[in-house]
Amino acid sequence: MIVMSRNIPIKVERKEEVPSFYAESIQMVHSISGFKMIIFKDQAEYATEPSIGPNALIPRAIIKEIVAEVSFSPHQLKILQKVIEEQIKAYESRFGEIALP
Repeated sequence: MIVMSRNIPIKVERKEEVPSFYAESIQMVHSISGFKMIIFKDQAEYATEPSIGPNALIPRAIIKEIVAEVSFSPHQLKILQKVIEEQIKAYESRFGEIALP
């Protein structure tokens, strides 16, 4: 993919080893110098519960595995906010409003 920036072509490459995953939960932290987005993959840990049934499982814990950490300058995050807002607006105009739980 070629992207133009100030009339200078920028070639975007994707390495095959780039991981792809579904972000099940995200945490944001910040300091004076910037922001960090921590992306988790969640997995439930189950235990058997014979009093409910022979094969009954109950959730014992949620294990959150960090799969990525992305750091942003305040400026970069503000730009990302605008891009996300534009994308949500386009999505909702096409598919309807996203209902929050």
